[in-house]
Amino acid sequence: MLPEEAVDVLRTVAALLASGAYEELETLTEGRRLTAPMMAEAVSAHGGLAAPPPEELAVVEPVELETGDDYERAYHVDVPLRTVQDGRPALLAQLTVAEAMQGVWTVELVGFREP
Repeated sequence: MLPEEAVDVLRTVAALLASGAYEELETLTEGRRLTAPMMAEAVSAHGGLAAPPPEELAVVEPVELETGDDYERAYHVDVPLRTVQDGRPALLAQLTVAEAMQGVWTVELVGFREP
């Protein structure tokens, strides 16, 4: 299970993606992998998307990553985004969350994939 601070980061990312705030998300992720236009293109192909319920993000299954000396802990997580119309899973946002120092988490949007 992810620490609550990391889950908060996932909630923020999901909300930004669902609301179309790609430039804010690019700033949050420091544009490490995807730019705002790249995010918009990937998401727009699926129509309107909604963030998952907060309780669903609290139980996502993270994959722990080797961190070397750069981070305390790091995880890969797939965050499901649902269609606005029927609520079915439409797209998975692939994220890496890393604890830079105790209680401080960074996020990288690695990409998107079909569920």
